[in-house]
Amino acid sequence: MNIQDLMEVVRHVRKEMECPHCKKKYNLKGINILASSKTECLLELNCQYCKKTTLTDIVSSPKGEKGREQEKPDIPLINKVLKNGITDNDVLDIKNFLNSFDGDFKKLFEQKK
Repeated sequence: MNIQDLMEVVRHVRKEMECPHCKKKYNLKGINILASSKTECLLELNCQYCKKTTLTDIVSSPKGEKGREQEKPDIPLINKVLKNGITDNDVLDIKNFLNSFDGDFKKLFEQKK
C-alpha cells in the first residue's frame, strides 16, 4: 500500500472500528502500522480508554463486489486480541523469525504431512 492508501486505512479505522473490549473508537495515537505490502497492512490498535491492544490485518483489493472499484479497504475480523500488550519477547520472536524467513509463504502455511 502506498502512503495515501495507508492514510485512508487509518481514517477508516478511526471512523468505523471500535475496541472489542470497551466499544470506544480509536484515536490517531493509538493506531500503529506494523507492516504493509501492496495489498494489505498489519495494524496495532491501542485503546486509550481500556488500554487493551488489538492486532488486525487490513486487506484491500482493487475490485469490490460485482467488479466495482472499492472506495475503502475491507476491514476483516480482528485476528488477535492481546491481553497484556506486545512484550519484548514477542518482538524478539518476530525478529528471530524474520532473520531466517525466506519469504515463501506457501511453504510456511503448507500442512505438514
